[in-house]
Amino acid sequence: MAANQHPVRLRVDPVACDGIGICTHLAPTLITVDSWGFPIVAGHPLSKRDRKSADAAIAACPRRALFLDDLPN
Repeated sequence: MAANQHPVRLRVDPVACDGIGICTHLAPTLITVDSWGFPIVAGHPLSKRDRKSADAAIAACPRRALFLDDLPN
């Protein structure tokens, strides 16, 4: 992780999410779906590669239900 980047993790707002599933296609290593089609996100700090996938999923989410949370250093 670059010195100027803080560690982050991907988070989903389950109330805002409609289970459309675009995120699972854009970030398949970070997001799986439950039996109802709603996302389950990995809670680990994101690598540089994972961050690119997470950013793409966040940008494409029509319900704006995905976020990045800063983690303590």
